[in-house]
Amino acid sequence: MSRFYITTAIDYVNSQPHLGTAYEKITADVIARYKRFSGVETRFLMGNDEHSQNVYQRAKEEGLDPLAFCDRMEASFRTVWQRLDISFDDFIRTTQERHRVGVTALVRKIADAGDLYEGAYEGWYCVSCEAFKQEKDLIDGNCPVHRKAPQWIKEKNYFFRLSKYRQRLLEHYASHPDFLQPDIRRNEILRFLEAGLEDISMSRTGQAWGIPLPHDSDSVVYVWVDALINYLSAVGFGADDEFFETWWPASLHVIGKDITRFHCVIWPAMLMSAGLALPHQVFGHG
Repeated sequence: MSRFYITTAIDYVNSQPHLGTAYEKITADVIARYKRFSGVETRFLMGNDEHSQNVYQRAKEEGLDPLAFCDRMEASFRTVWQRLDISFDDFIRTTQERHRVGVTALVRKIADAGDLYEGAYEGWYCVSCEAFKQEKDLIDGNCPVHRKAPQWIKEKNYFFRLSKYRQRLLEHYASHPDFLQPDIRRNEILRFLEAGLEDISMSRTGQAWGIPLPHDSDSVVYVWVDALINYLSAVGFGADDEFFETWWPASLHVIGKDITRFHCVIWPAMLMSAGLALPHQVFGHG
């Protein structure tokens, strides 16, 4: 029997679900229901991204332990999805033990491949995006997404050798023309790749809310790296080889257009480094 593993992006829980998140879940739900109706064994994954520093700050403002705040928000999100009758098969939270196991296992594989090294990061960081920004991406000195001035930070980081995978990524796009759809998103990513890649930070220091690096407990895995690995940890990566081999690679990631670089450059490069198969397709809506 054929199988179909479909995922949506996991959601930040520092605010309530909105129309955009509902649109994405409904879209994926339609696809999952169609596949099941067609006799395809289907697994539909959704979830919450809970290690954000924005979440930590929001919990602090409300006088709550971060996990207690996340528990409350998880109930709120589930209520919305149940009202919309979204037929997800699994709901992952990045604070779950299975996710910690998966993240630790993947980071170890990347380190074992020689693709993780210690350095110092100095540059712009958008707190709202929880993402590092290059000078050329700023608009009038502000984050292009949130229109707020990013912070200049300097700290010890562990870096991923993303630049090493530029050519392999270009080759993958050439040999798999449907890897990223629609074409407008594919063309955006190709232009980004052709301009060259820089190594990226995979960790933050001085933060307790997150998953510790397996070789440095004073650092936590950078939230975006942590979040991407949910697609693996939800199907047993690092814990249940048989379950993982049954469902990986993912058939389709359904995501918003604002996070295509994470899913279509960084994520496949991480998988290449770890020696894992890439998802069959990514659809960037919006």
